[in-house]
Amino acid sequence: MSYHVRRKDREITDQSEHDRIIAKNKYATLALCHDNEPYIVTLTYGYDAAARTLYFHCSREGLKLDFIRKNPNTCLTIIEDNGFDSKTCNHPYKSLVIRGSVELIDDSESADRTIRLMIDQLEFDGKEKELGKLNADNNFYRELQILKIKIVEITGKEKVKNP
Repeated sequence: MSYHVRRKDREITDQSEHDRIIAKNKYATLALCHDNEPYIVTLTYGYDAAARTLYFHCSREGLKLDFIRKNPNTCLTIIEDNGFDSKTCNHPYKSLVIRGSVELIDDSESADRTIRLMIDQLEFDGKEKELGKLNADNNFYRELQILKIKIVEITGKEKVKNP
């Protein structure tokens, strides 16, 4: 099912702007559903722009995986909040709604690549130290489930500052 932005003057259609928003941000809110029961969760992610793919990680068991195994179709949102201006009562933002299907990835090579993508996305100090810890901990990847979402559709919307 395809949707459109009602306010065409606010629609973001440029794929390079979609990529910029995804690459700049750190959290995505993932919506799942099965048996008419909704579930939503906010997660950190890594983005592979060339493959137009988002990666997440979680434990190998839990509610997210129960939902995904029953219905892998998903919709997620990424928001770029550009701050509220109390003087003008204006709140500029950019948001993306992304649709795709969740695939479970189980090999350790993909897990290592995904975690490195996520660390790059998070941009925190001590990255090399953390990567060294990952290499030294053989059990780390065995306890990890990688989630892969190939982007099928993106709808973007923005509100710019008032003149």
